[in-house]
Amino acid sequence: MRFVRTLIHSARIWCRKHLPETALDALRALSRCRHSRSKALNRKNSPLLKLGDLAADLRSAGFRAGDVIMVHSSLSSIGRVEGCAATVIASLIELLTDEGTLIMPCYNSAGSFLRNLKHGKMLDLRTSPSATGKITEVFRAHPGVLRSSHPFSSSCAIGKHAEYATNGHEMAPEVCHADSPVGRLVELKGKVVGIGISIAQGLGVAHYMEDTWEGFPFEVHTPKFPVKYINSSGEMVERDVCRFDPGIARTRIDYPEGAWICEKLAYHLARKGILERFKFGDAESWVMQADVLYEELKRLAAKHVTMYLTEDKLTDENRDTESW
Repeated sequence: MRFVRTLIHSARIWCRKHLPETALDALRALSRCRHSRSKALNRKNSPLLKLGDLAADLRSAGFRAGDVIMVHSSLSSIGRVEGCAATVIASLIELLTDEGTLIMPCYNSAGSFLRNLKHGKMLDLRTSPSATGKITEVFRAHPGVLRSSHPFSSSCAIGKHAEYATNGHEMAPEVCHADSPVGRLVELKGKVVGIGISIAQGLGVAHYMEDTWEGFPFEVHTPKFPVKYINSSGEMVERDVCRFDPGIARTRIDYPEGAWICEKLAYHLARKGILERFKFGDAESWVMQADVLYEELKRLAAKHVTMYLTEDKLTDENRDTESW
């Protein structure tokens, strides 16, 4: 079994090094489809979860009216939900009330966007679907939801601070600059929430740290380049953006090669009391205070502990993870 896992890991590394992005996107889509079908079979025998059940889970986890939260999610992990994604969204909005703010990522593939742009296909944020899960796509189309202006890393929001959270994303080339939705989340002292996912899929605050802190130890972006797209107001936007360097990203926490640092960081953040876990339906979930997480990630980065760290790059200073 160990040999098989090693073989699969080696195959993934080879694919990332040698296959074009189009092929990698197709393989990822196939993997997501198979994973989703497997979970769907398991859900058939699960008890039906209703709005009240999910709301009770949120209250038990300490969420309150007026909170500002950014939710990363996996619908298939929650279980058999009456009303599916719409019920999940309703449980969050009703608990937060009009005084709270709900933000969700509605990202797409940078590679796909650039290929389409090259062939004259204009992206329109009024209709472009989210590629970060069923819940985010249903949320994008929900009445009153606003969408930030970014061609492949937009976020959507509803509630008291929705306009503030989504305005300003076009003001700098980076994805998570100070005026981005993640930047505004940190400023508002909001919470990052992961429902049925690992922290690897919810560490936008780490990118905010990379984009705003001059002390970050290395460059993770490509040079900026010009793009065109239609924003959520129907206006044509021409601006410069940059993306995360695909070569550097291969060891990042959300890639198979980053599984090691994902495990260690999650353990460390839980040990520090920053990462708190809770159940949402059947989903193992977590929550972190965004501004507190930012400060801790910055402290770790000063010691060259980042979400790109691999075991072979450990130094004498950071080898003992218990001392982070």
